[in-house]
Formats: sequence, C-alpha cells, structure tokens
Amino acid sequence: MILFTLILPKIRFRQKDIPILALLGTYSIFTFISAFVNKDNYVYTHTVAGGLFHILIIFEIFQVFVYAVKVKSADFIIKIFLCLSFVYVMCNDFFVIFHPEMFKYDYLLGNKFTVLYKHIEWIVLYCMGKQKNIFGFLAIVAVSLYMSAKVNCMTGAVGIGILAVFILMKAERLLQKRFLFVGIAGMSAVFPFVYDFFTGIYPIRYFIVNILNRTTGMTGRTVIFDYLPLILRNHLVLGYGYNTAYEVWISATDWYPNAQNAFWNCVCEQGIICAVLLTVTAVHVIGIRKNIKFCYPLMCVIYVYAILGAVEITMDITLIGWIIFLYVLKSGEKNDKRDNTRLQRGKIHIRMH
Repeated sequence: MILFTLILPKIRFRQKDIPILALLGTYSIFTFISAFVNKDNYVYTHTVAGGLFHILIIFEIFQVFVYAVKVKSADFIIKIFLCLSFVYVMCNDFFVIFHPEMFKYDYLLGNKFTVLYKHIEWIVLYCMGKQKNIFGFLAIVAVSLYMSAKVNCMTGAVGIGILAVFILMKAERLLQKRFLFVGIAGMSAVFPFVYDFFTGIYPIRYFIVNILNRTTGMTGRTVIFDYLPLILRNHLVLGYGYNTAYEVWISATDWYPNAQNAFWNCVCEQGIICAVLLTVTAVHVIGIRKNIKFCYPLMCVIYVYAILGAVEITMDITLIGWIIFLYVLKSGEKNDKRDNTRLQRGKIHIRMH
C-alpha cells in the first residue's frame, strides 16, 4: 500500500491497457456488488471490507508492476522476486526438515498447499532469470518434490511435475493458443460433474490409488462436489460474497471448508459472472503474441493453475497476480527489443545442452 501510494502520482494511462483494465474493472464491479448484496448474511466474514481490499490489491499489483518494469526492467523485477522466493522457501524448508516437531498442520509459509505453491513460484522465477541452467532447474524441482512428500501434498507434487514437463517441452507457440487454455479451463470447471468418468479410466485410477496413495474419492472431494447444486441454489449469479466460502460450506456441511474446485469456488464466493470474467482475462493475456519465449514459464504456471483448479482452489489473488505479471511483461516496451533479438537466438531458454 505504501509503494502504491508513492507511485500513484507517476501513473500514466496507456491506451493498450484498455482491454485488460476493462476486464479487471468489470470483475471488480461484480465482486463489489456480490459483497454488498451479501454484507449482512454472516457472523465472521465482512464481505464488503474483504471485497474492497481484494479489488484494491488487484489494481495495486497492476500499477506497481507496470511502473516497476517501466522504470527498472523485467530482469530487475524477476531478480528481486526470485531472491525473496528463495529466502522464504529455504527458511520454511529448513525448519520442516530439521524441526518438524514445530508444525502440525501449518508451516512458516502457511498450510501445505501454500508451501508447494511457493515452490512453484520459485521454479517459475528461476526459469525466467538470466543465470539458469538445466542442473539448477532439476535441483530445484527435486527439492520441491521432496518437500511435497514431507508436507504430504500430493496435489502440489502433481503440479510441480506438470510444470516441469511444460517447461522442458518449450512449447511456446502451443501454450499461447487461446483455444487450448479455454479447453483446459473448461475441463477443470466441468470436472466436479464428470469425475466418475475420469476416475473410472484405469490409468487415471491406477495413478490416484497406486502412485499418489489416495482413494478414488480424492480425499473426500467427490463428496464435496455432490454438494455443489445445493450450495449454489439461488446464488449462482452473485454468489455469497467475497471470502465467504469457508463459512458457507462449514455451515452447510459441518465439515467441508470449500468447493475444492477453482471455478466453482469462485462462483460460490463472487458469482458466475466473476468466474467467467477472470477466465476470459486469463485467455486474453495468454493469447498476446509478444515476448512469448521470455514469458513462457509464466504461461506454464497459469496452465498449471488451470489444471490443478479441477481439485484445488487456485482461482485467487495469486493467479490474478500471475496473469497481471504475464500481461505486463508481454506488453512492456522495454521487452520488445529483447524478444526480437536475444529470444530469437535462443539465449533466453534454459540451456538444455
């Protein structure tokens, strides 16, 4: 907030930002409407305060990234965030490995999902930095997979594995196809209604049971999915208000804390209009055709979030931050020259040879 206040007088309007600002602005309007309509319905959750803070954070992230890339450079921002991620991850992992008795459910970074998402962030930022190589990449992936086992987060391990495969594929032109992202996001959204079909496929069932050591009920997720029609009845359009998922689901089920699906949890909190707008924003940014190779790891992580969204809550402020970061790096003038010279010579890739 202090940084945003300091740069506020220096913010300049960019005409090319109109589409994404229109999408984020419309998303923010409906988020506030949802929060206001539901403001008196809860004991613990203050929907209006939470919704306004969420909206403010979105535009703070956007303007800070735009200003920072303009004044400094993309490499400077990546270096700062990479150093911070490294420090956070190392401090957390040290205590988890050498002093596990300190923790039961939550760690220094938060719950087990937060821990693994921070490792995913570490991988992405490393792959965007200048001093990367295949050995460092594999070492970071190995550490992240080891930590997923230590904190018993198999979903995180799957996400790290998918991210590593995407990055090694170097399929820039494929992942920037909007129809591909729409297809994956669509399958993630419909998963709660067709999970019986997918878990009935033998290779998928074998992977869940024998590799992940989970039941085909995916730790109760299929039971949660069965509650969705009941929970969303009369609340499909505007939801229950920002940040209400825990209170709503606990009140309705006495046990389950959220929808365990990114799209439908967003629908539960902010309504289907907001969920669709957020998806459309991601589709818009994915399809921008500038600085694709440089931004490839960012595109990969957004795809990973879309895939994990089938069984996790990934449509949140972190995803919005990734989308905005991707947009700023794709649209920043200071990256144009890099994209047309160094990228074409392959100097920005992970050196695989």
